Amino acid sequence: MSGSWGCPHERNNLCTKVRNLPCDPGMKACVLYGRFVFADESKNEPLRRKRAADASDGSGE
Repeated sequence: MSGSWGCPHERNNLCTKVRNLPCDPGMKACVLYGRFVFADESKNEPLRRKRAADASDGSGE
């Protein structure tokens, strides 16, 4: 992964948290999963579901 953010779970472009799979920020089980909006829309579904649930119970306001 390149950029200004460094993940403590990344070693040699592999994710030590997710069975040493290639690092892909936002993949399922990643510390970023469902917490941030990504340019890749396919990674935003968990966040959309979370926001919809928050809105339906009134706590998202």
